[in-house]
Amino acid sequence: MSTMTDNTPGATAIFEAILTPHRSMGRRGMFVVFGVMAAGSLLVTCLMYFLGAFPVIGFNGADLILAIVLYNMNMRGGRASEVILLTNERLTITRTTPRGQRNEISMAPGWLRVQLDENTGSNPILSIVNRDTRHIVGTALGEAERRDLAEALKAAFARLRSPRFDNPQTRD
Repeated sequence: MSTMTDNTPGATAIFEAILTPHRSMGRRGMFVVFGVMAAGSLLVTCLMYFLGAFPVIGFNGADLILAIVLYNMNMRGGRASEVILLTNERLTITRTTPRGQRNEISMAPGWLRVQLDENTGSNPILSIVNRDTRHIVGTALGEAERRDLAEALKAAFARLRSPRFDNPQTRD
């Protein structure tokens, strides 16, 4: 994925973060889990058939189909992403939905600041704020990851606002 969306030639990235939702199980794990579920469902279905409880057979099949549909919906949600790119000229937030639709927000970084709103009993809300707008970022992250991203963004804004000049005359 190309994340360099700045149209200025020679623009260098000061900070770049690619945020994606965490998914703990891949396709191989999915096949293992659904294989175990299908075997268990088949065992219960056979038992119910021999006991004469025929309506249970349909519910067993519906359980398995519902689990597969819900898992596929969850994995589709994992295709979403958020890219935060900070250059000298702009901050760009590019969000991609699970269906592939992109939304790009671009702001001048001069007056931006990072705000972490603490909420009792839930994850803090991380947002990038300027005088009149507020953009929430990192919604797919957990509490620790949001705090780390907030610190990294604050450090990147500090580097942007206080650049180091390399003057050859002042070198030792």
